[in-house]
Amino acid sequence: MKFLVLEDEVYTRKFIKKIILENSTESEVFDTSNSRDAVDIVIAQNPQIAILDMELEGDDLNGLEVGRMIQKISPETKMVFVTGHSKYAVSAFEVHPYDYILKPINVKRLIETIVTLTRNLEKNFMDGKRGIEKIVVKNGHEMLFVPVDDISYIEKANRKTFIHDGKNFYSVQDTLQELEKKLGNNFLRVHKSYIVNKDKIDKIKEVGERTYEIKFLNSHKVAYMSRTGYGKFKEELKKWIL
Repeated sequence: MKFLVLEDEVYTRKFIKKIILENSTESEVFDTSNSRDAVDIVIAQNPQIAILDMELEGDDLNGLEVGRMIQKISPETKMVFVTGHSKYAVSAFEVHPYDYILKPINVKRLIETIVTLTRNLEKNFMDGKRGIEKIVVKNGHEMLFVPVDDISYIEKANRKTFIHDGKNFYSVQDTLQELEKKLGNNFLRVHKSYIVNKDKIDKIKEVGERTYEIKFLNSHKVAYMSRTGYGKFKEELKKWIL
């Protein structure tokens, strides 16, 4: 589980981080006092949970504005707002936060929110992994939102990671291992250098003793599958048939 904590008060930020690490085991917490840094963290890490302070002193954005950006970049991220003023409550609900906690923070309330939200997300993951819906590609001063359903395969080449759809390819910061954790059940790691979208496969052809070539629907591009990957793919086929 990955958390983002955006809070301009140093003590409060450290306190929230401590509570998370004590009550959500094996979690990563990315904390910052700056709104722009928070957005960059969302792009790079795709956290499942974001805890956002509404008022950020000396910043050009507030927590609600950051929440709106998170909603566009990572719609699956659950948001919890923290503030010293109840007047923001109504406006905060336009981004459908999971919770709204007033300062001074009630420790019991914060723990209950973290534990319940974490358990719900883990249960949804185990019941049927849907994965992320879009991958954010940073291109200079632009952000592109590539729908995961459009992706044919993901490739590691020359120490870089590329995602391929039917027409284009994009370089992303994530490693194959990181993307494998984020993507849904329709994606399968079939080679040390390839993850493929099972729904986009058109043909699989043996091209060597231990290598298979994968062709995709509506695309001239190809990916490769190892013998181990082929074994995993056959196991997946059994599930489809059943």
